[in-house]
Amino acid sequence: WDSGEQLYKLDFDAECEARFGGPFVNIHRADLHQLLQRPLVPDTIRYGHKLSGIEERGDALTLRFDNGVSVETDLAIGADGIRSITRECILGSEEPRFIGRSAPRAVFPASRIKGEPISDCTKWWAPDRHTLAYYMTPDRQEVYVMAALPCDRWDGDGSPVKGDRDEFIAAFDDAHHDLKRAVEAAEDVVVWPIYDRPRHDIWHKGRVVLMGDACHAVRPFMAAGGSAAIEDAAILSRCIAEFGDPATAFARYTMIRIPRVADIQQISIANSWMHGPTETDWFFGYDACTVPLDRAMPEALCPNLQR
Repeated sequence: WDSGEQLYKLDFDAECEARFGGPFVNIHRADLHQLLQRPLVPDTIRYGHKLSGIEERGDALTLRFDNGVSVETDLAIGADGIRSITRECILGSEEPRFIGRSAPRAVFPASRIKGEPISDCTKWWAPDRHTLAYYMTPDRQEVYVMAALPCDRWDGDGSPVKGDRDEFIAAFDDAHHDLKRAVEAAEDVVVWPIYDRPRHDIWHKGRVVLMGDACHAVRPFMAAGGSAAIEDAAILSRCIAEFGDPATAFARYTMIRIPRVADIQQISIANSWMHGPTETDWFFGYDACTVPLDRAMPEALCPNLQR
């Protein structure tokens, strides 16, 4: 944070790419959305529908939305985030947990940074805060800076608010000059509250199942929430295709996913990922498209799980 001492480095070189079966990619969320939507038939995604309730009768479900629309279906997958209505239908209402941190964020042209270009992706550690700075585009023309700063309370519904640029910069007064160069280049700052949820291993009920933040909302300190949700989707889709009934498919899905997600949650709470020598193969080398569905997750892929 202040000295610039390197605690750990992961080289994204040819050997790393060969070991993990592909390159490490930073991708803008909007670009990822476009990639995920590309194979879909037009009008597959329906906007303007907020779930208000689910009714289960025998082998069918009725999904009710606050715009008055009702839909009959045989399964429901709740991928509706940390404030999931689907989760409430299974577990009841419970507010997310504010962790006492806020996350100011800024995206700006790399040309605004004075002096030498910054490194591809760097996490800066301080005793009570940390910062992440990296390029958002392959041509390194856009930079993203995000911090996690102490915050006693957050009044609101969890939506982001406009931040104060001067306060953002002042939070790094004692930082290394390379970090300060990146922070001082910020123009517009948006501040998000950071929430998570305590671990809960009930992810399904009847013909309804959860995935992503709806069932395992994690702190963004490992940058693993989005990838964990994509892994969920791959495993869940395979289980639904492989097993003949929802109860078996959902049970197998949770048996496979919960141990791995428990590790991710534990490491994220500790904020220890790459804060020193780190075994990364279990995380980056995981392939949700080939993990066996006929047994629980091998313990080698969940090294921190407490049984």
